[in-house]
Amino acid sequence: MKINGLIVAAGLSSRMKDFKPLMKIDNKPLILNTINSLRQSNIEDITVVVGYRKDDLKDLLKNENVNIVFNENYKSTSMYDSFKLGLKEIYNKCDAIVFLPGDVGFTSKYTVDLLIKEIIKNEKKIIYPIYKNEIGHPPIISSKCFEYLLNYDGNEGLKGGMKYFYQESMKISTPDKFILFDMDYKEDFNKVKNSYENREYLSFEEALYLLNYFDVPTNVVRHSEMVEKIAVDLSEIINKYKKCIDVNLIKSAALLHDIKRLEKDHAKKGAKLLSDLGYKKISSFVKNHMELKAQMEDEINEASILYFADKLVIEDQFTSIEKRFEEKLKKYDLDDVIKKNIRKRYNTTLKIKSNIISIIGEVEYEKLEEKWRAK
Repeated sequence: MKINGLIVAAGLSSRMKDFKPLMKIDNKPLILNTINSLRQSNIEDITVVVGYRKDDLKDLLKNENVNIVFNENYKSTSMYDSFKLGLKEIYNKCDAIVFLPGDVGFTSKYTVDLLIKEIIKNEKKIIYPIYKNEIGHPPIISSKCFEYLLNYDGNEGLKGGMKYFYQESMKISTPDKFILFDMDYKEDFNKVKNSYENREYLSFEEALYLLNYFDVPTNVVRHSEMVEKIAVDLSEIINKYKKCIDVNLIKSAALLHDIKRLEKDHAKKGAKLLSDLGYKKISSFVKNHMELKAQMEDEINEASILYFADKLVIEDQFTSIEKRFEEKLKKYDLDDVIKKNIRKRYNTTLKIKSNIISIIGEVEYEKLEEKWRAK
């Protein structure tokens, strides 16, 4: 199935009192974030409808390999008119489009991939993503809708045109809160900017929502909560002596490190999932929580602290390093290859413990262990 992207960025942004497509979030103009939302899901054929400040946009997009359509009547026409101009350009060239306004640039790869997967396997004409029962962007629209949408008068905008296909549409849930992020005024922009640029700092409730969405069993959630407590305690004490750990980041990574615990190669699969959701930093720590790269063993950072904290928890209880690895070695007593890997992890864990103690001291570390035993 051929999927194209359609982005509309022709308006005046009059309510914003600035030109939204060129306003920067994450050090990138919004329009580039929007294009990337499609490109990360391998949508290469993207049409962008421009109007106001077309020359500035053309200059910015000259190396982006997108098709540019100009709405010369942008001052007197609606967004739906720009949508139809873009759709005319795409008509007969694809089987479906993913549509985004130019200021909605933060949809995750996970969500776009999910929409594409669903429209391929279903016979629905439009699929909407929803977050906590609220519809967001982008819809994916089958080419079977194109003729009607091109002939629709636009009286109720795109929403009105798509309403015609209500019985042949479906909604699909995503854990991606950014599908709801829109901005018309400066305060909206500031709110979106702050939320997106700090997206890796999930609240406990947001992390728990993700775990529940992906059906992580209760015992694994409890294990993750204990790992988070230990990781945070360690990080806060270490930072008193040497500021080197982002505590909010380690909280998120610890709570989500076993999000794919029931699957083979769960660290890699969990990292891939979190990366697709837009949590790139968290993903890198989760990827290494089972096997640290050699150069990481001598560093005290979020990755090594997550690795270490995870080795101190069996189920949801603190355990000594020695007990943890003794039980592992007994379990795999007849498999020399696995035992070799277990011993390697044991030595890595001891090395990290030694590095932690070199920063905070033996007494402080022993106090922490007493605290964890009491939990």
